[in-house]
Amino acid sequence: MLWHGLAAPVKYVRIVRRKLNGKDRFYVQLVCEGVPYQKPRNTIGQGLVGIDIGPSTIAMVAPTIQHAELKLFCQELNQDQKKIRRWQRKQDRQRRANNPGNYHADGMVLKGSRQWHKSLAYQDTQRKLTETNRKLAEHRESLHGQMVNQIVSMGNDIRMEKLSYHAFQRRYGRSVGMRAPGKFVNRLKRKAVSAGVSVTEFPTRTTRLSHVCLCGSVKKKPLSERWHICECGVQAQRDLFSDLLASCVEGDQLNADLANQF
Repeated sequence: MLWHGLAAPVKYVRIVRRKLNGKDRFYVQLVCEGVPYQKPRNTIGQGLVGIDIGPSTIAMVAPTIQHAELKLFCQELNQDQKKIRRWQRKQDRQRRANNPGNYHADGMVLKGSRQWHKSLAYQDTQRKLTETNRKLAEHRESLHGQMVNQIVSMGNDIRMEKLSYHAFQRRYGRSVGMRAPGKFVNRLKRKAVSAGVSVTEFPTRTTRLSHVCLCGSVKKKPLSERWHICECGVQAQRDLFSDLLASCVEGDQLNADLANQF
């Protein structure tokens, strides 16, 4: 991959500053002309792909190759999040110990402008917390890239519901803040443009994939109900079944005949 980039003509050279472990680092970055190197395992697939992103899970269904998968979204970030919470609790204890006059007896912060004393130990904890957050962001970006490559390798016609990730954040703030599904969707769209893959988002109001069945019946289900069970005999995991239907949406409407073929 390195030789592929160096073999291309250089268009720009720029200096990039990165703060690592509290210290500024400067790097020379080469911007080359041409197409990025593509690993053999990341070749573009052919066919329909439906994806469904939740606050903490992601479901992927490719009916063309008969592949379905439901897994935790960026599961590997859980350990990093625990480390961040430990640093945050330590930082809060140090802040309170250094500034006892800025708090009420019940622990609430006094209103108004206050002077905050930051000890050397507090500044060291702050530096470690910043570094841990930086590593978490880079780890998340790497996991997003791996997942985007996996989806693109499943098919070249990706279809998904158009969701409001700001509404997700209001309801599931910690989970959404850690996994950043909105950034993942933006990265998927950028990858699709460069790879010639189609990404279609359709409104949930006209499709209602979580409530509709192949037989045409519509039954509203609460979020706690994770299985789709219909009187016609269809039984499937709710997210995976919605993904199957998502891959069969055409013109903001579900094509039930196409769905029945799979």
